[in-house]
Amino acid sequence: MAIKGLGNTNSPYDQINIQKQQEAEAAENGAKGVKNPARSGDNISVSEDARLLSIAMKTANETPDTRTDKVAELKAQVQGGTYSANGRTIAERLVAEELDLFE
Repeated sequence: MAIKGLGNTNSPYDQINIQKQQEAEAAENGAKGVKNPARSGDNISVSEDARLLSIAMKTANETPDTRTDKVAELKAQVQGGTYSANGRTIAERLVAEELDLFE
């Protein structure tokens, strides 16, 4: 009985090329003042987009969900019968906000 798929599937020639490539990368990283990740432990790399998303999420979580002053003002207008909403203006602002997302 033979078990396939275990162990290293690279040929000795491939292993030598991989080792040379790793040594060259280590030498290049050493020249740039970067530690060798294989020797320094775990390493993580975060893309710029992920970093910006993280900052945006943190800012959104720290921002209050409701503007109590605006809510109080609108509530007073509705109760006093002076509130009027212009559907066209609301639609224009919604579209403008959506278009700003694509810039």
